[in-house]
Amino acid sequence: MKDEKNESRLKLVIKLQAVWLAVAILFHVASLIRVTMGLTALSEAAPITSIISLCIIYIPLLYLGWKSYLVTYGLVIGFVFGMMLFTGQIPRVMMYFSPEGISAYPSAIGWLGGILINGIGIPLGFLGSFLALRMAWKNKVNHSIQ
Repeated sequence: MKDEKNESRLKLVIKLQAVWLAVAILFHVASLIRVTMGLTALSEAAPITSIISLCIIYIPLLYLGWKSYLVTYGLVIGFVFGMMLFTGQIPRVMMYFSPEGISAYPSAIGWLGGILINGIGIPLGFLGSFLALRMAWKNKVNHSIQ
């Protein structure tokens, strides 16, 4: 028996993750444009490197999820978004409470943009991981269920 309800939820979450990826890439494109204009970057990361790494990491992951390789997608996306939480989001929040505050970040708008973009992306990543692993557990599969 197919788990149509959870499958449609997972597909929706993957579509939302694709939108998140596009917004994250646009954030770094805007940062690249600022750098070429002689202004400061929006984040500490190099814009070109960030764009390339986002594409290399997330496009294959979204493909795995879309093709319903549930366990692989669920475990890897949970790990990747967990790393993003501990290496990106938590340090940004801690920076706010530091003596220097967000002035230590290259751009206050970039700091806020990073908080908002990752604040949406991280829960989506964990939700996708949860849905995929729950479907795999129910169906006892690690391959495409379509």
